[in-house]
Amino acid sequence: MTDKERVNKIMNKYGNNFRKLSESATRKEYKDVLMFVANESNRKQRKLVGLDK
Repeated sequence: MTDKERVNKIMNKYGNNFRKLSESATRKEYKDVLMFVANESNRKQRKLVGLDK
């Protein structure tokens, strides 16, 4: 299972509601979602500035 699939599964579990996720998720689930968002953001920024091809 890829990171994106795992994060989608976690978010679907909480109804795609970040508030429910932050209140009810386990630490690991919460950390996985935040790490995925941060990594995707960094990847897109690097692509935008031309550091990643």
